[in-house]
Amino acid sequence: MSVNRFADTVSKLQQLGPWEVPTNAEVQNHIVTLYNQVHGEGGEAFAERESRFINRIIIDDKAKWNVTPLSVFLAYVDLAVKDLTLEPGAQAMCYLLSRSAKVPQKDKSGKIVDGWENRCYLAVTGYGEILLRQRAGQIRHCDTPTVVYEGDEFSYIERGGRKEVAYGLNIKHNPGNPIACFMKITRIDGTSDYAIILPEGWQRLQNYSLKQNERGRKDKENAKANDLYSSGVDGSIDPGFLIAKCVKHAFKNYPKLPIGKGMVMEADLPEEEVMPDYYSMEGSEAPEPEKAPQKPESFAEPADHSEGVTVDPAEYGDDSFNDGTF
Repeated sequence: MSVNRFADTVSKLQQLGPWEVPTNAEVQNHIVTLYNQVHGEGGEAFAERESRFINRIIIDDKAKWNVTPLSVFLAYVDLAVKDLTLEPGAQAMCYLLSRSAKVPQKDKSGKIVDGWENRCYLAVTGYGEILLRQRAGQIRHCDTPTVVYEGDEFSYIERGGRKEVAYGLNIKHNPGNPIACFMKITRIDGTSDYAIILPEGWQRLQNYSLKQNERGRKDKENAKANDLYSSGVDGSIDPGFLIAKCVKHAFKNYPKLPIGKGMVMEADLPEEEVMPDYYSMEGSEAPEPEKAPQKPESFAEPADHSEGVTVDPAEYGDDSFNDGTF
C-alpha cells in the first residue's frame, strides 16, 4: 500500500466521530471483506451485530469515549479477526476500554515532545481468552469454576508436575466464608491442569485495587477497593466476581497469545481497570468507572505480537489494511 493511500485512509477516519466509525459504509465494507477472508463467511451478520454494540457503547457516554476514530477502527478490526463478540453478559468475551497512550507531538517551536491521546482498545476477558486458547490448540476444555466454602471437602496436591484436586460439596457449608475457587483445565493431550485462587490471592488483589484507587486522590483515607471484594454474604467476596478472578488469572503460566494492535488481554491489565459489572450475580451494585491515570504508560504492542491487526501509522507497506476503500 502506498503512503498516499494510507494517508487518505487515515484522513477519512479522522473526519468521523468515534461513534460514526462502526456504522460508516466504507468501514462496514472493509470489516465484512476482512471477516470473510479470515473465517470464510458470515461477515455481513457479524458487522451488523457488532457495529450496533460499538456504536451504542460510545453514544451512551461520548465524554468517556472521546477517543481517536482510528483506534475504534483498529479495535473493530481485531474483533473481526479474532471472531469475538461484544455481547454483554456474565461470561462476556470482551469489552471496549478507553486508555491514554503516549504519542510524539510537535511543540510550538517544532520540537518533538511526548503527548497523550485517548484510544479505544478491545479488552479480552478470561472467558474470551479460554476461547482463543482453544482455537490456538493450547487447551481442549475448561470446566465451570467452583467456589469452595468453609465446610466443603477440598484438597490440592501436585505430584511430579501433575496437579490433583479433591472436592466434595457440603450443603451445610458456610456461604459467608469462601476458602478457594478452582477451575479444571483439560489440555489438548487430555491431561488435566487446575487454576486455583485462595484467600491470600484475592486479598492481594484487593490490596492492589485499594492502592490503585488511592492514586491521585487527596482524600486517600476515603479510598477503597472494588466494592465486589466485600459485597458477598457477611462481607465476603462476591462469588461471581471471585469466579471471574479465577478465570482471569487461570493462564498466567501459559504462553502468551498473539494479539493485534487494538487489543489487550484483561489478565495483563491493572486491577483497577475492570470490565463493566457483568460479573456481579448477587445484586451488588456496579463499581464506579475508573478514570484513566494522569500519566499512563504507552500501550504499543510488542513487535512479536504480529498475528491479527498489523496496521500502524508508521508502517506504510502493509496492503492488508486497504481493500480499495478502508
